[in-house]
Amino acid sequence: MKVAFDLSKQVVEKLISSCVYIFLFVFQIPLTAQETVLDEVVVSSPRIELSMDQQSRSVTTITAKEIEESGATTLIDVLSDVAGIELRSRGAQDVQSDIYIRGGGFDQVLLLIDGIKVDNPQTGHHTLNAIIPIDMIERVEILKGAAGRVYGQNAFNGAINIVTKKSPAESFNVVLGGGSFDYQKAALFGTDQRESSNHTVYIERASSDGYRYNTDYDNQNYFWKSSWETDQEPIELLASFSNRSFGANGFYAKPENTDQYEATQSSLLGVSTSIQRSPSLRIQPKIYWKRGQDEYIFIRSNPSVYRNLHITNKLGGEVNTTWEHKLGTTGIGFELARVSIQSNNLGEHTRTLVHGYFEHRFEGNRWDITPGFSVSHYSDQDTFFYPGIDVGFQVSGNSRLFFNSGYTYRIPTYTDLYYSDSSTLGNEFLLPEKALSTELGFRHRQNNWKLSLTLFQRDAKNYIDYVVLAGDERWQATNIDQILSQGGELDVVLNSNPHKFSVGYAYLNDDEDGISSVLSRYAINSRKHHLSTRWTLKWSSSVTSSLSYRYAEQDSGYHYNVVDANMVYVKGRIKLSLSVHNILNADYTEQNLIPMPKRHFLLSLRYQ
Repeated sequence: MKVAFDLSKQVVEKLISSCVYIFLFVFQIPLTAQETVLDEVVVSSPRIELSMDQQSRSVTTITAKEIEESGATTLIDVLSDVAGIELRSRGAQDVQSDIYIRGGGFDQVLLLIDGIKVDNPQTGHHTLNAIIPIDMIERVEILKGAAGRVYGQNAFNGAINIVTKKSPAESFNVVLGGGSFDYQKAALFGTDQRESSNHTVYIERASSDGYRYNTDYDNQNYFWKSSWETDQEPIELLASFSNRSFGANGFYAKPENTDQYEATQSSLLGVSTSIQRSPSLRIQPKIYWKRGQDEYIFIRSNPSVYRNLHITNKLGGEVNTTWEHKLGTTGIGFELARVSIQSNNLGEHTRTLVHGYFEHRFEGNRWDITPGFSVSHYSDQDTFFYPGIDVGFQVSGNSRLFFNSGYTYRIPTYTDLYYSDSSTLGNEFLLPEKALSTELGFRHRQNNWKLSLTLFQRDAKNYIDYVVLAGDERWQATNIDQILSQGGELDVVLNSNPHKFSVGYAYLNDDEDGISSVLSRYAINSRKHHLSTRWTLKWSSSVTSSLSYRYAEQDSGYHYNVVDANMVYVKGRIKLSLSVHNILNADYTEQNLIPMPKRHFLLSLRYQ
């Protein structure tokens, strides 16, 4: 698609600068303590937890309050505003979406729920199938680049940890929604608060006839979280189940294959506790079970033509220890898991995973240094050792410089290794991906504004992508010799009641060696420019509106603009929200030439 103007790198840089200066002038934002105070958040970590001000890594947090202010209806909406994150959707309301961090591939992002890894060994296409309802999210923590190495496998380009809510009081909520394309939604959720326990249950169903032929869907989500304060140690139980079925018009294979259909399931069960042996020693064990199921039918009305069924299971346990002493803080972790798949296409396979982690944080007056490493063994692959280091310098009470560098890795998925059909071929001889990621950043937080600027580089070897080789018409999984990715990210948030304005910009340049980007299916057509802005206005204690603009330009030169709006009215126990997506009726596609929906709206009523 061509648009009437072209947003070059220079124009984008000038636009961001202009936006910052304009809003500083119009709102006359002071640099001293008054107006709205930006909340400080302690970022979760398997071993060493730190506040945002202490972080020497590229970390972004999005709180439940910020999610509510944005008017987002799904986690996809929330993540779309984050600089450096690319969502490639194949339809409306996160029916099927792939997630990328700083380019790369969808298999290279690790998703966690309360620190439990919910990656899918079949394919990263199903990573976001595991996301929980947005009403159950306390905050989202995004680690980019080498920072993701603290979680190990699959955090090749970064990791996203969803922290779930623990409601402090009893409540019961009913949500009803409707909208374009015969969209219907109903949800019930409530919390039971007792003397020594807390229980939350959520049930949701959303469906639509679809915005074009064979794009209907029917999604069901179930969530349960319980906490017990025992005489010994606290215990938390987490369970979730997602069941999705949808018409997949052009989603896979070729765009002209309009009768495809898919049904997926994602299940998670986890139990965890925290043992505080002394004020300086904490041990956090957890056990979990993750199940995935994927049924794909090439012709929806005739499954006998071509049908795939894949079932994956992962059973694991993890123990992380934090020890604070006079030499600093030491973190040690150990993880053991068993992974299996049963598939009529990929076959039956099992692997055992053993991971070990070590990191230590040294602190001086204004400096902190955290070296660490991970050791991983895969029974069907090899043993890997990956070191890294984080360095921070506190310029002032509000400003911090940080640098980190480290190695990350990813072993091939079962789809990469064994998949075979008329258009796609796996490769059982693939090598694991590995990369050296380095970044330099600056972060400043004032009472009512914050700024973050990061420059990064990723030198990736044995990159896995699907390419068309000479003399073959099928996409084949292949190791690419090397891709050198360089870029930068800028985030600015200005908060002056009743206004809040945010700008995020990301630039990425991939210098690939040994392959043409025209033949790449996924990895080498990254988003080169990404600009997102959001203006939130609190009209009164009852009415809040937000307006967002997003510009994206791929490495190929393809680009598009999208504008969304939201308005929320709250009165007593009632909350009414209206969202309008793609207000300007933009023609655009994010994946596989699938046209995204034109202007559409969603109306939601919530009673508490």
